[in-house]
Amino acid sequence: MARAGLRRLLGRPGTSEPVTPEPDPADGAEPGLPVDTSLVTDAPRPGDDGFDVVVTVAESAYRDGTHLAAVAAARAAGAASVVVSAYDVHAGPTSVYPAVGDGDGHVAARATVAATWGGAVAAARPLLTSASVVVQDASVTVPLDGYGRLLRALGQEARVALAVVRTGDDVVASAGAVLPRATAPVASLLRGHPAEDAEALDGVAVFAADEPCFATRTADLAVPVRTVDTRTAVARLTRDTADGADGDCVVVPLGRVYRTTALRERRYDTDAADALLAWGGRTDDTATAALGRLGFVPGVPSADQVGAPVALREPIVRAERGQGRLTLLDRGERLRWSIRIAAHPGPRGDDWGDTFFARDLAAALRSLGQEVVVDHRESHVRPFSEHLDDVALTLRGLDDTPVHPSATNVLWVISHPDLLTPAELARYDLRFAAGPAWASRTTSSTGLPVAPLLQATDPARFHPGSQDPAYAGLDTAFVGKTRAVFRPVVRDAVAAGADLAVWGEGWEGLLPEGVHRGVFVPNDELPALYRSARVVLNDHWDDMARDGFLSNRLFDAAASGALVVTDPVPGVDELFHGAVRTYDSVEALRALVGVGFVGDGEAATAEQRRVRGERIGAEHSFARRAAVLLDAVRSARAASAR
Repeated sequence: MARAGLRRLLGRPGTSEPVTPEPDPADGAEPGLPVDTSLVTDAPRPGDDGFDVVVTVAESAYRDGTHLAAVAAARAAGAASVVVSAYDVHAGPTSVYPAVGDGDGHVAARATVAATWGGAVAAARPLLTSASVVVQDASVTVPLDGYGRLLRALGQEARVALAVVRTGDDVVASAGAVLPRATAPVASLLRGHPAEDAEALDGVAVFAADEPCFATRTADLAVPVRTVDTRTAVARLTRDTADGADGDCVVVPLGRVYRTTALRERRYDTDAADALLAWGGRTDDTATAALGRLGFVPGVPSADQVGAPVALREPIVRAERGQGRLTLLDRGERLRWSIRIAAHPGPRGDDWGDTFFARDLAAALRSLGQEVVVDHRESHVRPFSEHLDDVALTLRGLDDTPVHPSATNVLWVISHPDLLTPAELARYDLRFAAGPAWASRTTSSTGLPVAPLLQATDPARFHPGSQDPAYAGLDTAFVGKTRAVFRPVVRDAVAAGADLAVWGEGWEGLLPEGVHRGVFVPNDELPALYRSARVVLNDHWDDMARDGFLSNRLFDAAASGALVVTDPVPGVDELFHGAVRTYDSVEALRALVGVGFVGDGEAATAEQRRVRGERIGAEHSFARRAAVLLDAVRSARAASAR
């Protein structure tokens, strides 16, 4: 048992509620410790530098070792000490638990489990000895650089720095708390908004935090209140801390900070109602200032108090359009676009082609003065914020996406055309397809206009240049995963005797020795690989090749100056000015790979590759595709307004 925990078991200063062990009801088991309802008021002993981290953890998660990841991250970030404190807001008066103990890289605040989150923080306060402290629940992930960014945000005015926390579907759980009405519960700012909205709030002041992930000066950290409603406890602690230091709570977007457990609705007790009385005379205008950064205003505040004080409902601050949000630019009004993709949110979707495609398209639309958010498959419906979207653009891949109830709905089919049905097409206001042959045939068969719009590249990244030393001597390259079977172009290249290098998942055991070079190439390294290879191989799904859906790899590789060999696709030979050649047999592939591309009787020179690559990048940029989409949307909206 931790010495600090044992010391507190025997009675602690600052509380009149000593805790004594009771036997566990299970016969023969180690004695369990009763839930600790005390609230330690002992002060911390702050030093002149460094930072500590308090990791609060639900008791069941502690038994599962959930806190260990947070401990490891805090230590790797340079924390002087990590204090782990367990709690269980579901505990009853007879609840008993095994002792909480020290571990590798952390100490236990005490051996007992607190009855509230605030009680867990209070138990940790006396053990803090550094100048600053980060309070983090084990259910909230923080990137390694996040601790330093929170601490650097603290200053003369900023006394509490709070992280923007997302839910697992990559929408905002909270960008801070605002007070819609005195003595009512706080509301989570930007709850249910896409993560891009929160990025604009860096450094903005809010009333408080309501997610347990924030930093402050150790000397400022107030005594928590006692309530089982964790959001109220966090809000009181952060607001009391800021008030005591005569400063503000400020928002710090850290990127991927996730709550790994489901976002609970509030669980009130009379202590929560009492805690809210402290704000009886307060008003809060931080929501107006924060939303103003986004061109929004708060809607009519709501804080339904039916059944108060033990059944207060969840208040929501609904963002609405501000009067000046639609700004007239040189290309017309600014619209808010939601780009919807089939990729998973977070790290699971990082290597999806849809993710990179959406990012490049979003950047191109923003360069045209548009406001853009990207919604992954779990956030295609956003009840709290979708009313703000003007355009819902679906990049159709694997998923049939619900259309937006009020926006202009645009479909861009970029892959898997056989999955589309006439009923799905009919739901959209505008339709585009990256396969011209499919677009023409579908328009004829359904009577629904489908305009051709090819895939694209970003010439700011994919452009000709010198070879990268990391890929020196690279001859014939293929980048792509497989599903434990040979992809035809790779199988044919092996049969043709090409000097081949392959990157991608699933190739283990399929390729000759030395051919498989790795399972993943980061997207930001692809331009260097393409520029360095003499030949880049490409292939298509059968339905995409049949209907002229040109792979995005063709545009990226050709714009980089690479020489590309691919399977036959209608129109590909003319489109790329000779930079892309098709083959239909192993012999044809051997001829292409063996001698390079022949132009005027000679292989393409480095200068020819440069000129050709720059031309392809200019003709097939995402900026050009974005301009087509924007013009079509504006025309459609103007027509519907008449």
